[in-house]
Amino acid sequence: MSCQKNNDKTKNMSSEIYDWKDATSCPYGFPIDIYKGGLQNLRTGSYTSLKAGTTIGNGYWGEASYGMGSGVKSLPDHLNVVFLSYAEEKFYQIDEDLDYEKIREYFRKGYDVKLTNGSGDIRHVNYDTFIVGFTPGGVCVVWIAGLGVQIEVGRFQGKEVVIPSEEIENLDSHDHLLFEPEYRQKMMKNPHIVPKEMQGKEIPFGLWDSYRKKYNWKPVFNLPDGLVLDEKGEFGVDYFNGESEYIFNQKFPISDYTKNALPKTLAFSWMSKENKIIAANCKLNELSTFNAFKEVFAEDFNTTNAAMEIKINQANTFFTVKLKGSNGKEVFIKTEDLEVFAIKQFK
Repeated sequence: MSCQKNNDKTKNMSSEIYDWKDATSCPYGFPIDIYKGGLQNLRTGSYTSLKAGTTIGNGYWGEASYGMGSGVKSLPDHLNVVFLSYAEEKFYQIDEDLDYEKIREYFRKGYDVKLTNGSGDIRHVNYDTFIVGFTPGGVCVVWIAGLGVQIEVGRFQGKEVVIPSEEIENLDSHDHLLFEPEYRQKMMKNPHIVPKEMQGKEIPFGLWDSYRKKYNWKPVFNLPDGLVLDEKGEFGVDYFNGESEYIFNQKFPISDYTKNALPKTLAFSWMSKENKIIAANCKLNELSTFNAFKEVFAEDFNTTNAAMEIKINQANTFFTVKLKGSNGKEVFIKTEDLEVFAIKQFK
């Protein structure tokens, strides 16, 4: 009886279906191509190919390049894929189990978002995308994503593989291109695939794993007297490790520090004295961000906490970002593409 119950439980777990689509990702300047393989559910036999053309290197790490596998199906519990790293002219294989329990729990729970019409109304939504990222050196990261949210659910190290010559000989003309040196070099010289400033650059092995390091920090707002965050809005943050999240403004001030990767972009809104909604966003300079966290957390990574203070000026036209450690260290983080503007209120 016990065995039968366990078998039924396993069957029910694996037969849960959700509407989701697949996507691939690669770092800026380092395109990849899927030779074969994809996401599988070994219990149900479902399979979603990740082969959908070249994932070009003109986006950011974690950005989704959508495939063609959208539909209602089982959640994957395994990844088996062979990809070409154009920058190295090497093939890597990842043949690994995914953390099905973790993934299933995220999909079961879903999450809340605020409607984009400015009403402040909340809607419950679900994750709807699996993004599989590939880097030179064979590193592979898997995220699940939905509206405004992206979470890492796995990191794997691929093994370099050599495709047998007899297999290559039987490929059609399109697939055979991946094995032609002239074609690979042409791809790396194409500015629409590898931006000119990245062409010929040395591969920063280990960089994408360094993005995954998490620090104990929280965002803190320093607003001029009498001003408050827009109660209908939220604080949006993208991280260098490819994750993204939104925090409802009602949750500020945040009391607890949490382990998070380094922030890459910020977006938020507050109310002016004239009762207007002021929106703001920026990118954070990568080197400045890394150096700030390195300096603040250098002495004792495990016991240091830090507040990332976002300070708005009196004129509501500018803001600064400073990392303030519990150890007394304070370092400004350089911002880029900073914008502050009034937005129309919806009634």
